[in-house]
Amino acid sequence: MQHKAFSVLEFSKTSSVIMVQCAFRRRYGMLAKNFRRWYKQFQETECLCRGNSPRRPRTSEENVHRIQEAFQRSPRKSSRRASRELTIPHVTVWPVLRRRLLMKPYRLQLVQALRVGDRRKRTDFCDMLLEDILTAVDF
Repeated sequence: MQHKAFSVLEFSKTSSVIMVQCAFRRRYGMLAKNFRRWYKQFQETECLCRGNSPRRPRTSEENVHRIQEAFQRSPRKSSRRASRELTIPHVTVWPVLRRRLLMKPYRLQLVQALRVGDRRKRTDFCDMLLEDILTAVDF
């Protein structure tokens, strides 16, 4: 901010970009090339603050409600399928589910059940592997 103010004041005094660049380099030891834009911005808005940068538009409450209803009806539905049915892009459906509705995906996974003797077999295998590592020269 201080850099901008200095360059705008210098430009208003000299009206020369080259003179402003020289003074700027002498004072701050670096080069900046936006003097005219900063000066124009100051003339138009009387402020050197950053304006609101264009952001991605927020998802409407209607679309959030539609997404919520779709997943309340069938919670096992995939987000891609819901986006096709609702004609809303998947890149919109996913953040709405995660951030606004605080829903997290999960999948049930089938795993093998451990039996009574499995624990002993696992520890025996680990002991055998450790012994091989300690005795092997080039492991």
